[in-house]
Amino acid sequence: MENRRKLLFVVTLAGLSAFGPFVTDMYLPALPVLPEAFSTSPLAVQMSMSVCMFGLALGQIFIGPLSDKFGRRMPLLLSMLLFVVATFCCVLASDIYFFIAMRFFQGIAGAGGIVLSRSISSDKYSGMDLARFLALIAAVHSIAPVAAPIVGGLTLTFMDWRGIFIFLFILGIFLLLMSCSIEESLEKSRRSALSIFSVFKLYKNVFLDKVAFMYIVQQAAMSIILFAYISASPFIFEGIYGLNPVQFGGIFAANAIAIGVGAVLSAKFRRRRRAVVFGAFGALAGVIVESILICGGAGAASMEIVLLATMLMYGLAVPAAAAIVLDSQHKNAGTASALLGALPFFLGSLAAPCTGLGNIKTAFSGIIIFGGILSALLAMVARHYQKKYGPTTAS
Repeated sequence: MENRRKLLFVVTLAGLSAFGPFVTDMYLPALPVLPEAFSTSPLAVQMSMSVCMFGLALGQIFIGPLSDKFGRRMPLLLSMLLFVVATFCCVLASDIYFFIAMRFFQGIAGAGGIVLSRSISSDKYSGMDLARFLALIAAVHSIAPVAAPIVGGLTLTFMDWRGIFIFLFILGIFLLLMSCSIEESLEKSRRSALSIFSVFKLYKNVFLDKVAFMYIVQQAAMSIILFAYISASPFIFEGIYGLNPVQFGGIFAANAIAIGVGAVLSAKFRRRRRAVVFGAFGALAGVIVESILICGGAGAASMEIVLLATMLMYGLAVPAAAAIVLDSQHKNAGTASALLGALPFFLGSLAAPCTGLGNIKTAFSGIIIFGGILSALLAMVARHYQKKYGPTTAS
């Protein structure tokens, strides 16, 4: 019985942490058909993704500190309820502006699952146990980006784009019911005594923590690579290489599996900062080769091989950095988790539409190289701070 409860706990947290992939990736195969469906431009459709990412970031900024004051369970259930309502409204949308607005609220709601899954993990574990648990969550939740574009592509063969949001609506109800099984993990004695408005001052503790803040910024820089890829990939693989939605879903799934494999390998590193540095420089090498291939007219197979390696490096770095941040800010786990998740989505909301400016090959290449260089440099700075100020030898 105990093993069953632990499995349910892991699966629920993994599902909640996967709201980013669910909300952003599932309708990727539909992006090329949405401009016609709404009688609008591709840029407006890409804005629906950017606005959703912005909502995912903004929601975490508010929900994280509030969960440090009110506990984890109530904000989680309210977030899931909002997600269900916003997704149902997306199904009914007939106007691009209403659709974009509902995507924003989807992002706000999905943010609760992302930030609270990490906060609950930090409440339960610490040190290497936290690193291993986060790696397990990352490996399990990698199923989401595997399944999301495949299900989205298959849905488009039987239904129009609305079918994707019907599926998300059902999934939202399921996760709402699953969330009801999670007990409160933050006792009242450990909650912040600050007022509702003053609780946001907890961010000051994170900003002043050189180790935590530098790893947060490093992960945000690395997310530029991921979100540029997410935004541009349907136009590259379907538009340039001529793949159909199901084939694109298969490629996207393979890359998501690579992220999961990287997360599993991350737990094998005895020092977490080494996993971050190795992943950052590996990703930098990958994006340089990707840019050469796509600008040089290489085929889809060559491009995908290098993308697999790049995504594996991304998966290697993410859980290791998250464990360092949450360990360093254990008393403000909700606030630290919020910033850890929000900053990448803020940068992602900026990077995504930029891939649609001008020639997509050139724009995509420039953005991912910028992200790769920045994340590698920040990984070295974060490593320096970790060695100088880090409180744990396992880091």
